[in-house]
Amino acid sequence: MSATEYAFITELLEGWRTGGPVRFCREVLDFEPTPQQVQIMDAIREPGSRVSASSGHGIGKSTALAASVLWFVTTHYPSKCGCTAPTAHQLKDVLWAEVGRLRQRMPEWFRDQVTIVSDRMFVVGHEDTQFAVARTARPENPEALQGLHSENMLFVIDEASGVADAVFQPVEGALSTRGSRVIMASNPTQTAGFFFLSHHRNKHLWKTFSLSCVDSPLVSPEYVESMRDQYGEDSDIYKVRVLGKFPSASINQLIPYGLATKAAKRKLALHQYQFAPVVLGVDPAWEGDDRSVIYMRQGLASTCLFSRVGVDNMTLAALTGQYWDEYRADGVFIDVGWGAGVIDRLRQLGRFPVPVNFGGKSSEERYSNKRSQMWNNLKKWLDEGGVIEDTNDLIEDLCGPQFGFCSNGKIMLEAKKDMKKRGLRSPDLGDALALTFAESVQKLDEMEAVKGPDAAVAETEYRLF
Repeated sequence: MSATEYAFITELLEGWRTGGPVRFCREVLDFEPTPQQVQIMDAIREPGSRVSASSGHGIGKSTALAASVLWFVTTHYPSKCGCTAPTAHQLKDVLWAEVGRLRQRMPEWFRDQVTIVSDRMFVVGHEDTQFAVARTARPENPEALQGLHSENMLFVIDEASGVADAVFQPVEGALSTRGSRVIMASNPTQTAGFFFLSHHRNKHLWKTFSLSCVDSPLVSPEYVESMRDQYGEDSDIYKVRVLGKFPSASINQLIPYGLATKAAKRKLALHQYQFAPVVLGVDPAWEGDDRSVIYMRQGLASTCLFSRVGVDNMTLAALTGQYWDEYRADGVFIDVGWGAGVIDRLRQLGRFPVPVNFGGKSSEERYSNKRSQMWNNLKKWLDEGGVIEDTNDLIEDLCGPQFGFCSNGKIMLEAKKDMKKRGLRSPDLGDALALTFAESVQKLDEMEAVKGPDAAVAETEYRLF
């Protein structure tokens, strides 16, 4: 290659790099992106960009992502790009296949400098310094995007709503580098997780888009009309698949995000709950970085009294006894699975909490176990006007668990271990609050008034209907 040719190509690459992926599409890939694709690609143009796009079905988001991958790797030196999706089909058959298809549209002289082998794309002669990799982000493989470091980094996450939160940890770490960027796109099927929060609590950190099928020239009007006729414009399916908006709740989500945030904004006057019995729920830590939590509820009011990692049974028992006295609790419920030591210690001190077996039999036939029953009663309480503290930790805990049905038709709440496989933490705050719904509780002074002063003996059953 002559000096003149080299200078010409260098000038071309510089123009495409600074012009962004939209110019790259027009001049290199020889196609005109739709206005929605332009929105996505223009947003990723500058170093440090964080882009999150929720979309309806078929608007061409995977094409926009694939074009961005080719633009970034071929026009930035050095550069590394990590691509992921929650399933091999979405990653290999959709996103990565689209990268290969668009590569074929490049001019021959340019295409020959770009090689795609299995799950890797690289610039010839710069295999280790100018490349993209495709790695499926399964729950059991949260390290999908780890180990990538470069002066110029791009992370591309397709169908991000289905990607486990743990996968995003290396992404956030790498974004501390000025030249790093991330682009997420997805049908907005879930109302919890990293992608959802990028459009809500963390929206100020992201450039966000909601891209509707109605506005896309790639989607036929007949599809939109068919979805409207089948499900109605107010249905969650229409919101997600057509409008690119988040649903009121994910299909299997027990407590919708909207219900939890509404409960966090409510206010109560003292007379609206002061008459009700005081109930404590104590959820000792399950393992590792789980939290030990003590929650108090009085009628429609609730508050977290204690939450901490790494608390031993003796300390937790002492704290429970302290709050028991301070708030004159009428009922105290403790998860027996990990709280046997706490219960034993309180009994040694002359107190009689009610042990609750999360996996035990429900007192209502439609629930598969006690935990499922308590959480459903918690949801009913929220529906009826229950008030919670306006904290992100609590809201995320309440909105995290999903539910399903057993073979016998009974309702089953998602287990903690299964939530962790999805990349979510144990909902310790939610479990502690749910424990306050283990049984019905009567105010202690009312029992004394009915049965006399001797009724307040150390018996478990005296507080229960």
